[in-house]
Amino acid sequence: MNASNVLSVLALLPSRKEGLLTKNDHIVYSVTGSVGDDKVEGALGIKIVAVKEGEILVDVLPKKVPFMKRARLKFPWDGKEMSDLGGVVAGWSVLHHGERVGKSTISTPFGEREVEHYMRIEELDNGTLKSEQFVDPVHHLPFGARMSGRSGDVVFAIIETSLDWVKDSK
Repeated sequence: MNASNVLSVLALLPSRKEGLLTKNDHIVYSVTGSVGDDKVEGALGIKIVAVKEGEILVDVLPKKVPFMKRARLKFPWDGKEMSDLGGVVAGWSVLHHGERVGKSTISTPFGEREVEHYMRIEELDNGTLKSEQFVDPVHHLPFGARMSGRSGDVVFAIIETSLDWVKDSK
């Protein structure tokens, strides 16, 4: 196949803008555990609605996650930093809250990944809440999170994404 044929084939493929995120990208997390006496076996989808200069707009789409509601959220966006999505899965961003406790290796549907491990402990009226995030070391995308306290223990784990850089990362 010559170069002009390759270019003709490439022209037929959907284009992807440069950057980490584009409109309609998605990330899906399984959500499992318990809250009080209720067992949690659900999923959380995050769909990118718009990527603009300085901000991203996302739809938060929980299914069978009793403590979450559907929402549309706006986050600051510098073209690379994704830690604010930690606010969706754990309630906080690793850049602004929590403490880095080291590196870990986790299993994902895309293979083993080395991640940075962050933790936050909050004293609440109904007891202590310990939350952890496991994030990509470059862009701080949450691969998983765990929240545990007196009322239960819930784990978020990435199970699907349209982001090739996440699936192909080594």
